[in-house]
Amino acid sequence: SYSVTGVQTCALPISVKKVVSMEFQIEEHDHDYESNVKVYHDLMSVRVTDILLVSTPYDAFIMEEDDSLASKIIHEYRGLNLSRPPRITKAFSADEALDLLSRAAFDLVIVMPNLEDMDTHLLVEKIRAVRPGLPVILLAHSLPEMEEEGEACRWIDNRFVWSGNSDLLLALVKSVEDARNVEADTRSAMVRVLILVEDSPVYRSFFLPLIYKVVVRQTLSVLEDSLNEEHRLLKMRARPKILVAENYEEAMALFDRFEPYVFGVMSDTRFPMECRLTPDAGFRLLKKIKERVPYLPLLLLSAEPENRARAEALQAVFIDKNSPNLNAEIEDFFRTYLGFGHMIFRTADRAEVGRAGTLGEMEEILSRVPDEPIAYHAERNHFSNWLMARSEIHLASKFGKVQASEFATVDEMRRYIIANVHHLRKCRQKGMVIQFSAGRYDPDIMDFVKIGKGSLGGKARGLAFLYNLLHRSPGFLRRHPEADIVVPRTLVIATDSFEAFIARNGLDASRICNCTDDEIRSRFLAGELPGGLEADLAAFLARVRGPLAVRSSSLLEDAHVQSSAGLYKTLLIPNSHEDGAVRLSHLLAAVRLVYASTFFERPLAFARGLSKQFQEDSMAVIVQELAGDRKSVV
Repeated sequence: SYSVTGVQTCALPISVKKVVSMEFQIEEHDHDYESNVKVYHDLMSVRVTDILLVSTPYDAFIMEEDDSLASKIIHEYRGLNLSRPPRITKAFSADEALDLLSRAAFDLVIVMPNLEDMDTHLLVEKIRAVRPGLPVILLAHSLPEMEEEGEACRWIDNRFVWSGNSDLLLALVKSVEDARNVEADTRSAMVRVLILVEDSPVYRSFFLPLIYKVVVRQTLSVLEDSLNEEHRLLKMRARPKILVAENYEEAMALFDRFEPYVFGVMSDTRFPMECRLTPDAGFRLLKKIKERVPYLPLLLLSAEPENRARAEALQAVFIDKNSPNLNAEIEDFFRTYLGFGHMIFRTADRAEVGRAGTLGEMEEILSRVPDEPIAYHAERNHFSNWLMARSEIHLASKFGKVQASEFATVDEMRRYIIANVHHLRKCRQKGMVIQFSAGRYDPDIMDFVKIGKGSLGGKARGLAFLYNLLHRSPGFLRRHPEADIVVPRTLVIATDSFEAFIARNGLDASRICNCTDDEIRSRFLAGELPGGLEADLAAFLARVRGPLAVRSSSLLEDAHVQSSAGLYKTLLIPNSHEDGAVRLSHLLAAVRLVYASTFFERPLAFARGLSKQFQEDSMAVIVQELAGDRKSVV
């Protein structure tokens, strides 16, 4: 939950020094389809696709633990729904590694100590000479083994300790990618940055994989509100960047460079400052950052419990490194303070008055919560962080540029936020076929939805294309304001429901091919629809009133050649009865009759006339609002 724990919860006054009406400042291009998708495609442009692992054969064997190192990385990528897992090439000597580097391109080199033909320091020097700027990471089996390398550690990009946790492999790759993409991605899309300050390779090897796993898993969880799988995977690219610093100077340099985009800092307590190990370096760092950005979420990590009081005095969260619940406490920090969980609205007496986990919930809750918690979250830029945690880049960036002081009243700010969230919810789904969900269906913003995982069929596929084309080409509609071109609100029952209906009721073509149309009609009307379909249609009708057309959309319908259009049934239902059960019965009967028309004599005769052998069809069903105006009959 994105709460206000640990800080004062009094409402802050809204300044009236700059009174500008913000309520209706929503530009059409704010959520333009092409610009939104282009932003996601342009993120994470630099990828690690080829890794060179340099180690002794024994070290490589110990690291693999009788399994393939490449398989571990591929497994991690698939488990996190990430694409393009990197390829690993192994070199068992320094000479072999240098030869490979001279002949092939690599994006990352991982060096393990104890090579027989060359010490690590000299090898890293030679790698730098062959490939300047190539990231080089030292990965040792233990801290003493790493400390023996001495001078070599000053030439590498980072140091880690391998403890058998395959999550570290993914973290190494993503850390290098973040460092190489952060400049472009923050500039183009205001992607958020989290800074981790930790000088110990042992703790760094523990915290970095944990942070990446939390960030990716939390990002995946909040992306359940996404439009479809492609959209979800694209938005994964907008996850926060994790940047690592080993001393005070590096941490401040990162903060100075990316201050507008930093949404949290996690810091050790004891680390180098001015080249000396300083016991309170973490306090000094967080205090300086706090002075510059008062409401930035800060986390102090320490193995000394007595540091808790000093952290709380800074209004920073404290986590004991020796805590038995360390993983859970770090995950809670992300949920509570970094916007990954619900945004919780509380009054000054700590009473909860609402919480929002999705855009729809946010729009609904903002309309009824008091002014006080809205002002609290707005002053601290929580709305922008919450949206960015959900990869809603455009609106998060827009909110990040607007100050609470620019509104005359909290109510004006409330209307501004609601209007923009509603506009985003509506525009982000234009042109897309959305998977139907009974709990999340909103006809006001969802124009084209689909039940099932099968095909849309020919007619629905053509309608979906036109719907998508209209919203990919907003310039066309702007050039022709006299034209009102729309695709009526549409629900498609995909072909897998038809196939399940046929199998459940034993109505395949071989059993009914000799039946008359009336017999087929009777048998289909008596058939049992597949589980879940009736409940989904009931949820749809609960939100939609007015006449509906129940239309066929077979696989062969609207085909490029030899189309079978016009051969199947379309039924109109009034959808106006006061009893919802009656309206549902009309719709279910219409769906069954469209299914039945697949096997009527006319379409079967047409199919036989096209080919010697009967080609079996499959049917999707379109449930579409009728176009037109309501008229009174006198």
